[in-house]
Amino acid sequence: MDIELLQHDRLMEWGRRINLPEGALEALAEIARQTADEPALLNVFRAAYEQTALRGEWYREPEDLHIDPLAAERLGQRVSLFYLLVYLAALPCAEQMYRRRGIDTAIFDATMIDFRLWLLDAYEAHGEWRFEQFHWLWHHLSGELFRLGRLQFRIGEFEDGVTVLGRKQAAAGDGGAGRRGNQAVPEVVLLADPEVPLREDGYAHGAGDLPPAGEPWRPVLEAGPDGWLGHVISPFGKAQRQPAFFPTAEWEVILRRGDPVLDMHIPRGGGFSPEACRDSLTRAFEFFARFEPERPFKAAYCHTWFFSPQLQQILPPESNIVSFQREFYLYPYAGKLAFLWAYVFGQKYPTPAGAPRDTRLRRSALEWLENGGEIFDLPGLMFHGPEAWGQQPYMRRWERQPA
Repeated sequence: MDIELLQHDRLMEWGRRINLPEGALEALAEIARQTADEPALLNVFRAAYEQTALRGEWYREPEDLHIDPLAAERLGQRVSLFYLLVYLAALPCAEQMYRRRGIDTAIFDATMIDFRLWLLDAYEAHGEWRFEQFHWLWHHLSGELFRLGRLQFRIGEFEDGVTVLGRKQAAAGDGGAGRRGNQAVPEVVLLADPEVPLREDGYAHGAGDLPPAGEPWRPVLEAGPDGWLGHVISPFGKAQRQPAFFPTAEWEVILRRGDPVLDMHIPRGGGFSPEACRDSLTRAFEFFARFEPERPFKAAYCHTWFFSPQLQQILPPESNIVSFQREFYLYPYAGKLAFLWAYVFGQKYPTPAGAPRDTRLRRSALEWLENGGEIFDLPGLMFHGPEAWGQQPYMRRWERQPA
């Protein structure tokens, strides 16, 4: 079996095409030489290559990567780069898949730049070349996730238990929530998941790292022929204690668990202006309408540390992070400080003691924590298209309601 990236020249060509760091590429080249020279190690490589690139049995969860004892013995601390080379060896197969589907190879190159970003992230944290994101990068190689401008996208299933209602008049006016490319913004309401216990303030029980105040309470959700009785979630991510009723004459379910959503991800690096996000969304709506028309999504979904609701108090309203958050309808989730911390400070600074204050975000976050504040992440949904990006419709509508 001829594996293209075990050839030095081809590895160099592919590595430079997706802009791998030179130091990492040199380390990978040494592993490729050693693998080709040792028959037993080459057999391990071929088996992993057949499993992943040829059969599509990727390491989809962190625990799925079972390191072969021989590879561990022969490569020691470099063994993660051995398995990274296995993944990189799938690049020619992935490119062929792009060509068969008629997808521009420029999108391929932009999508695979994530290998560089995660290599640099690991190097910054550990001071050596290693790789840790096997459970994430398989999305890229399998043709499931694409970078389209500033953001990354994939079609996935909505996995959470909130129920989303849309007002029928609004839904009729825009042709149905989730229709691509329409400017109208449906009036939507999220009802709390009855399986998620809540804090006194309506956020998820377990959210944050401070001791909980009071006993948790469980929301109710009753659905009948006349309508739905449930606890409304504000777009800022917390549920109201008093339940409300929504009649079927005026409302309908527009999203529930298992429905397709446009799953959005924010890769590291680069500007993050509202214009760049709108452009990226426009590309995504057009891309999936063309290449996956059989999977129309009902909403856009994102779960990111950008959706820590406290950021609206920590950062100025003109912040790009705040502007992005305010385009979404947030809902309860037991998030923690760790999500934001990992991306804002990284593994190099495990605690606030000694953490740098060299950016406005870092300074503001540390001051907030020092004053007893909490920070936790939430997921969010978006039901409008890119033409309406910038309207911040859900939070603004809520803020206009009488107290």
